[in-house]
Amino acid sequence: MSFLHLWPIYLGIAAAVLPVVVHWLTRPRPVKLPFSTLRFVREVVQQRRARHRLRDFAILALRTLAVLLLAWAVARPLLGTRSGAVADASISVARVVVVDVSQSMAASHGGIEAFERARSRAAEYLAHERGLRANLIRAGAAATATFDELSGNLAALHDELARLQAQPERLNVQPALALAARMLADAKGDSPRRELIVVSDFQRTNWTAADFSPLPADTIIRLESVAPAETPANLAILRVAVPGHPLPDRPSRVEVEIGNFSPSARPVACELTLGEATYRLEGLCPAQAKTVLAEDVVLPAAGWQTGQARLVDQLDALAADNVRACVVEVHTPAPFVLITRQRPDDVRASSFFLERALAPYLPGERDDGPRVVRIDPGRMDADRLATAELVILDHPGKLSVQSTGILAGLLRRGKAIWYLAAEPTDAVNLKQLVDEAGTSLQMPVEFSPPEVGRRRRDLFWADLKQNQAPFAIFGDSLKSAASSLRFAGGLASRRLEGGLADDLVAEYGDRSAALVISSSGAGMLAVLNADLGSSNLPASPMFVPLVDQLVDRMLGDRRGAAPIASGEPMAVYLPAEVRAAERLVIASDAKPADASLGELVNEGPGVVWRMTAAAPPGIYRVNRDQQTVFAVAIELPAEESDLRMLAREVLEDRLAGGRDVRFRATDENEDRDDLWTWLAVAATLAMLVELAVLRIVRA
Repeated sequence: MSFLHLWPIYLGIAAAVLPVVVHWLTRPRPVKLPFSTLRFVREVVQQRRARHRLRDFAILALRTLAVLLLAWAVARPLLGTRSGAVADASISVARVVVVDVSQSMAASHGGIEAFERARSRAAEYLAHERGLRANLIRAGAAATATFDELSGNLAALHDELARLQAQPERLNVQPALALAARMLADAKGDSPRRELIVVSDFQRTNWTAADFSPLPADTIIRLESVAPAETPANLAILRVAVPGHPLPDRPSRVEVEIGNFSPSARPVACELTLGEATYRLEGLCPAQAKTVLAEDVVLPAAGWQTGQARLVDQLDALAADNVRACVVEVHTPAPFVLITRQRPDDVRASSFFLERALAPYLPGERDDGPRVVRIDPGRMDADRLATAELVILDHPGKLSVQSTGILAGLLRRGKAIWYLAAEPTDAVNLKQLVDEAGTSLQMPVEFSPPEVGRRRRDLFWADLKQNQAPFAIFGDSLKSAASSLRFAGGLASRRLEGGLADDLVAEYGDRSAALVISSSGAGMLAVLNADLGSSNLPASPMFVPLVDQLVDRMLGDRRGAAPIASGEPMAVYLPAEVRAAERLVIASDAKPADASLGELVNEGPGVVWRMTAAAPPGIYRVNRDQQTVFAVAIELPAEESDLRMLAREVLEDRLAGGRDVRFRATDENEDRDDLWTWLAVAATLAMLVELAVLRIVRA
């Protein structure tokens, strides 16, 4: 048995002496009186004295017992065994206690949060021991320690433990283990006993990749689970999104993904607020599965629309994941920009066919201005390109490093770029673009000029991703429709390690890349490896729907204002049209007083919004002159909603790495923190029995 507080024990022992002292000071004193016949008096006195002694002893015992029981209750005794206790008090102990503060620790079972059980369990290992030097690590999205090194100031560690709360973030366990390893390795003393205590619910989504190898080899590892024996049932909103390219006054599909982490199917009802409209979505979610509730909505105005989805009429283990904020950018229709050296009146040029497919209207037939705007490659302007909905490059010639830098910046800030690689010079341009984009652009192939003397002609499509746009629209007729297509021009290519295979959407018969679609930052880059002017695709019935589907995919797949996980580092590029940080203000209705909203930094041709640790869940905006130019939803990580624990065998064997790892589940010798209530009841009963004894004796 151990105690959460020791001072009531000492105070109780001192208080228990008081009834004895008072009894001794107030005991009856004999008084001598002259009396004639004493034999009968002596008999009466002896009888009364024996009865008073019995009464006084019973009352004194009950009073002392009541005081001791009350002191014991205030000390909060913890029933159970301390697996990490040191039997030999002469051994110096270096101990690091890691406490999981991720959102799953706020899950309740039997009306008690897992984190409250964790607080009591961690306090057990921070109790005073001779030769103990310890530290406390808060493990969430990042790992922070109370002290820079191990310390004997256990009182300060107890105070810090009392202040800890579960946070709306995921657990990144490896930084916490690395920090603990450094502190244990630096432990001072003559061969101290090294101990790592981890108090967590050992949620499998967080602990599967844990690695104990950075710890010193002689470290004794104690894993203290506060998860209940049976996984609590939980229902959660995992995602709220409006896929595609929403436009004002046109139907858009909003999707709400629900996760049911319970053993039985459950009916779900969700209330969705988007802008000024409210919708109710209902459905049935199978056990241990996810389902998507969808609704067609009309967003009336362009700009940033915000809202939230909320589960209604649901009681589950984790209330925080029953609400999720969402942000939707409703786009204003904007022109396509075509960067080319070819003349617009050359009816045999690749750009002529492309322009007709992008905007099948003659000049003057549209009231809202030209759909496609041509720009000479030598006159590329970042401001002009920033207002375009799509940027297309066809026969641009050799681009300068400055021009490819502008294109890379547009990609990072959410623009879609379509490059038609037809000439050997395009290989140099694409190489410069990939270099400027950096790690944000991972192409599956590298393009290069064709071998000298080898002409690329009579190429045909041999491998198409039929289930992806732009080919999915053709269905079963794709193979027959594409069999007559022949292509010429373009570049050679070779596969790259690290690129996504799904980004290579089509290949030619010679295994060179035909169509590549890759994400870069918040934008999208598509490369069609062909010269349309030397191919028969423009004359095919496939051409216009193929171009239409490709454009829809590029505009719809842009990630834009992707949700940000609370507590984690954030670096978000503002839209391309936001060119400078001056007069920009960050605002939110959900920000607590002590949360930082980060900073806006000018970087290259645009602005980056950075936070060391993303703020709590909610909607955050960047305003200029009271006008929102960007918005983002900071969210609770969806994996925190799955409360299933990693198997004990995995923790003790596969993740142990040969170290002494001992696991203790909640129902194994658990430190019960409910004994104090029974002690308080017993103290009350002792005082009531004392009153009853006094009444009986007097009667």
